Amino acid sequence: MFFLKEFKPKKIKRSNITESRKRFQSKKNKNLIFLLEERFHWMGEFIKNKKNIIELGSGNGASKDILKNKNIILTDIQKYPWITKKVDMNKLKLEKKYIKKVDVFIVNQALHHCANPSKLLKKMGFYLKKNGLILIREPEISFFLKFFLYILDDEAWSFKVDIFNSNKKIFNPRSPWDANNATATLLFKNEGKFNSYFPQYKIIKNELSEFLIFLNSGGVVQKTIYVPVNRFFFNLLKCIDRILIFLLPNIFALGRTVILKKNK
Repeated sequence: MFFLKEFKPKKIKRSNITESRKRFQSKKNKNLIFLLEERFHWMGEFIKNKKNIIELGSGNGASKDILKNKNIILTDIQKYPWITKKVDMNKLKLEKKYIKKVDVFIVNQALHHCANPSKLLKKMGFYLKKNGLILIREPEISFFLKFFLYILDDEAWSFKVDIFNSNKKIFNPRSPWDANNATATLLFKNEGKFNSYFPQYKIIKNELSEFLIFLNSGGVVQKTIYVPVNRFFFNLLKCIDRILIFLLPNIFALGRTVILKKNK
């Protein structure tokens, strides 16, 4: 399984986003709160004093609760009560008032659900103002992520796709729960290759993270078993994660954080 170039689950799983939001807002699972804060708090400095902040694929809407920024516009392909606008990131059609006016796009755990991520990145550039930012948090297709996806028959990965081909879809865009968990690795691992296809962007952050803090989170969307910890032990697990990922990134890293800055 670990050397497979491609894996597809027997059935695409649909997640209960409403239930995910209820679990997050109840704050009963502190592990989950710690994890989500870890995924979003770093964005705070990049959205401060920004007017137009649009999140794509907002899901349970945790970003706005955690970052406490009223200017964040939550969008998703599915309309929930907390979602501001229904937006399909496979098409990304925003109002004219956003052309070259968006300060920041947030894409958290959503890019791998986009059927044509290269096309999306180009479209975002159309709406971003000069020096505008794209804040990305994505799964990283390491040894252990492959292991868990395979054992749980969860989501797909594929290294066979041409991720930079903006004219070809890598899966059916009508299936919002379909995915390619290799998306971030294929796009950002080789920064030189990314820059050659996207000269309009500069990568200003490209870091790997998360292993134990995710495994012991209880699950963001899918509910899983976890051992409750306080913030001290969460931070201890985070330190262990950093060591493991520094030593063996291709084995342990379950997440990748990327910041793109529009320079043209």
